[in-house]
Amino acid sequence: MIDLFPQIDEWFARGEEIAVATVVRVVGSAPRPVGACLIVSSEGRMAGSVSGGCVETTVYGELMDILEGGPPRLLHFGITEDMIWDVGLACGGTIDVLACKLERDLVEALAAQVAAGEPVALARVLRNENGEPGIGAGAVITGDGVVSGVAERPIVQRAQEMLAARAEQGTIVEIERGLEVYIEPFLPPPHLLIVGGVHIAIPLTRFAKELGFAVTVVDPRAKFANRERFPDADEVLLEWPDEAFAHLDVDESTYVVLLTHDPKIDEPTLAAALKTPAAYIGAIGSRKTHAARFERMAKWGVTRQELERVYAPIGLDLGGRTPEETALSIIAEVVAVKNGRSGASLRETKGPIGKK
Repeated sequence: MIDLFPQIDEWFARGEEIAVATVVRVVGSAPRPVGACLIVSSEGRMAGSVSGGCVETTVYGELMDILEGGPPRLLHFGITEDMIWDVGLACGGTIDVLACKLERDLVEALAAQVAAGEPVALARVLRNENGEPGIGAGAVITGDGVVSGVAERPIVQRAQEMLAARAEQGTIVEIERGLEVYIEPFLPPPHLLIVGGVHIAIPLTRFAKELGFAVTVVDPRAKFANRERFPDADEVLLEWPDEAFAHLDVDESTYVVLLTHDPKIDEPTLAAALKTPAAYIGAIGSRKTHAARFERMAKWGVTRQELERVYAPIGLDLGGRTPEETALSIIAEVVAVKNGRSGASLRETKGPIGKK
């Protein structure tokens, strides 16, 4: 839903009411993942998607009915016997979609937490055979408790457990017999830390921002580390990268890319990076360059086993030659690591597309 915040804010500012459809369960192959949203305003505006277009018309009609006073509902779509005449998913999977009104106070509370970079979860009731709250009732939950809406203590606890575990995808949770809740976590964006403001770093920054990363560029050379070169970066640091690691928050959602190809910068930076729990550390250079690092890094107290964490040569084998193509291969590898994939060609792999 985060990507729809601008439209939501604009529509609420116009005084329009909004209904939202959220994919809460996917079985088999489906065009859109759990958490995908479609929003519709009382003026008939539409944004987002819950499928590749095969069920959008039906969902739109359901949301308009809700905006006209109808109750919230759980919709189910799957493969049909006759795809020509019936609504269904051509990919063969099934999806469950929760359709309900979007409460302004919930959205504003959720947006405030996201803007502050705080982990937060949105919980909505899917089924409650025990009475109130009914289907669609929502609450915004942080590590400190409920900040908007109403939720029973067991729901709050499950949401906080998901946040503590850094769960990235929403899931349906059975709180007790007859009570099911969809809980969707919203975590701070993954952080791409680019060491070296070289030419490749410019398209890499742009690609990373498009993919939802927060981006920091650090370089001790003023001609490389400046806002003119990196207008899209969240932060541009003019300092030695190994010293920057002393104050940067590098955690399991941080991805470090070394691009300077300069041992006096790369080696102390690698030594500093390898002391962190960063999810990914990649270094540009040939196989020969990286092999030589194994011999030199001992003086920095880095073992050969520790160096095995480093992705080098960096990037997927796309045969890239231009800075843009090289940047594409790097961010592709970062995304593959983030998603627990090898980065192999889809036609050479097995299993469902888009799942770990």
